[in-house]
Amino acid sequence: MTQWSAGLTSSEAQTRLARDGPNEIAPIRSHPLLDLLRKFWAPIPWLLEATIILALATDRSKDAGAVALLLFFNVFLAFAQERRAQHALDLLRARIVVHAKALRDGTWGTLASRELVVDDLVRLVVGDVVPADMCIDDGEIQVDRSVLTGESVPEEVVATECVYAGSTITRGDATGHVVATGERTKFGKTAGLMRDLQTIGSVQRLVLGIVRSLAIAGAIVVLGVSAFALSEQIARSEIVVFAFVVMLAAIPVALPAAFTLATALGALELSRNGVLVTHLTAMEDAASMDVLCCDKTGTLTLNAIRVDQMTPYAPHTREELLRFAAATCDAAGQDPIDLAILAAAPAHAANDPKVERLIPFDPKTKSAQAFVRLADGTHAVIAKGAPSFLGAAFPSIDGLAAKGERAIGVTIAKSAVTTAVGAIGLADPPRPDAAQLVAAIAQRGVELRMITGDGQETALHVAAEIGIPSLSVDASVFPDQKLQIVQREQKKGRIVGMTGDGVNDAPSLRAANVGIAVSNATDVAKAAASIILTQPGLVGVLSAIDTSRKIYQRMLTYVVAKIVKYFEIVFVTSVGFFIFRHFVLSPTLMVALLILNDFASLSIATDRVAPSRGFDAWRIGRLVAAAASLAFFTGAAIVGLTFFERSAARLDLAQLRGLTFFAMVGMGQIALLALRERDAVFHEAPSRFLLGAIGFAILAAAAMAFFGVLMPPLPPVVVGETLAFILFVGLVLLAVKLPIYRAFGIGREATAPTSLKGSS
Repeated sequence: MTQWSAGLTSSEAQTRLARDGPNEIAPIRSHPLLDLLRKFWAPIPWLLEATIILALATDRSKDAGAVALLLFFNVFLAFAQERRAQHALDLLRARIVVHAKALRDGTWGTLASRELVVDDLVRLVVGDVVPADMCIDDGEIQVDRSVLTGESVPEEVVATECVYAGSTITRGDATGHVVATGERTKFGKTAGLMRDLQTIGSVQRLVLGIVRSLAIAGAIVVLGVSAFALSEQIARSEIVVFAFVVMLAAIPVALPAAFTLATALGALELSRNGVLVTHLTAMEDAASMDVLCCDKTGTLTLNAIRVDQMTPYAPHTREELLRFAAATCDAAGQDPIDLAILAAAPAHAANDPKVERLIPFDPKTKSAQAFVRLADGTHAVIAKGAPSFLGAAFPSIDGLAAKGERAIGVTIAKSAVTTAVGAIGLADPPRPDAAQLVAAIAQRGVELRMITGDGQETALHVAAEIGIPSLSVDASVFPDQKLQIVQREQKKGRIVGMTGDGVNDAPSLRAANVGIAVSNATDVAKAAASIILTQPGLVGVLSAIDTSRKIYQRMLTYVVAKIVKYFEIVFVTSVGFFIFRHFVLSPTLMVALLILNDFASLSIATDRVAPSRGFDAWRIGRLVAAAASLAFFTGAAIVGLTFFERSAARLDLAQLRGLTFFAMVGMGQIALLALRERDAVFHEAPSRFLLGAIGFAILAAAAMAFFGVLMPPLPPVVVGETLAFILFVGLVLLAVKLPIYRAFGIGREATAPTSLKGSS
């Protein structure tokens, strides 16, 4: 330990910081080349690699090369977007700073925990995460070491004993000196055990769900067409070509990259509104959230607690009531009730109770106790807390609760006899914007449940002021009951959000689908949450709901358009075969089609959209059915175009395939514009990136058709007629989509409360 009672000097701390490095565990970042190679080992690359092997086994090396090009396109695209998303997350994490109270240059101050060095003197209080390995010099604390040991039972730590970085202070306060920082802490040495843990993400589940649905539909079509082709004596090699095309079309190559990019950009947008996202999956669940469990104090109210009324019971006086209440308050703590009572209490006097031992407020007993020596030399125990837990009668508290005030009872026990000293009414008015924000959240289809430790009358009074129905109030709630409330709602199949600020809120924040740490939350609560608010109140929650629903709407457009394009390909190639007795799309052109379509579709992540009006859910079955219906219309239009131009322009088979490719690229881009809006008109103008990408894809396909790239050139008149035709079909599609969207529940209205895991 340092030998200077003033703590380290700033120059000494800088020297040690330069020697030992910052007090943090640097994230393990593998070499970019290794990250790139790992992209070849995932479900989508597996499908492409299997297609390449099949092509080589059937002596179709040109097609194998085309699919290999698509594979590398997918890998480099995923790699680039992942690094972009990681950069966005790094920017967000840089704003999430854990602080510690340390003694430097003789003055206690707040430092970023990464600046701590060995021999720094640090103060630990309830709710703190231990910032480094420390030896306790003074005080007694209770520590939760479950992050290190897995054991949930707290341990008592006294002077000369050690506490380790990452542990949580659950009771008491202490001062200690730092003995190890960063990678040299016990937590730093064991952190590597968690670096290789991976779970199947919800995006991966969505990808697999889409592939499974499309593969089943495609397999049925392939079997039917193959049987007909064999009966018509069509060469087996042609049938293999058709199978290649259907297999390739079913692979959502850019979907994971598009999801990651859209979510990361949404997280950056939220950070500008004072909302920090620590887990991107929370953005997905926030779109589906249909119930928000919200703390009353500090979130719905101002957390500006003040003593409003005092009712002493004879023979005690108002001054005596305040003096006794103040004796149970921890002046060094930050409990708002203690601070309010201390602010109202009279100045210290000789007849003040002399505190010999203080037991701070315990959420389990809802009380604090002080063992005191009174002015007459007798000993007593003064208690302050919820009146129903103090073992005495408080006849006047009903009036306080009816006014929305929190009633605090004060008792004194002498010679095993407990009597009530009086009741104190604490006022904490609602935030000025609370009623407006509660109404706005309700309009979005989210039930807001108010969670409070206050009694029923007090809670209902505040709820009525801000527009929360009485059935949505949970009163007299202990901290550990919040977890039960979250689990109760989840068992109903609901997607649950939970706000919290204290160490006791951590389990419920971690269990909730969307855990939200409010602006004054402890480090423990922030570590357990997936979203951190930096501004008081619910405005940040409203931003998170709207932004996540915008992301959902963008990705809904992408998914619907992708499935439409798949069924369009299956329809055009199979019907085209029955009409022309040839398959009208080659694997090489199929690869070019996928690359151009996916390049443009990625820009959906930047599109301007309105948020959903209700909570959202991925319902793969409905999406596939709706997309198949839309694809029937667009596919029939393309087949009609190719049938007409084949006769009118006397196109040969190679030109017919080129025309099919050009029409499908153009139709895919125009459909993307038409399908992005859930109504017939454009409420939100497309982003310039989306318009630019769509324009590029159409012009690139037109140039390929005109100059004969990967196909014989098409007559200029055919290119012009095709462009005019797909624009006309796009306008008609604006009207065709409306009954289909309504029939299958696709829009911005509320849907069933199902998470991304649902597939019905």
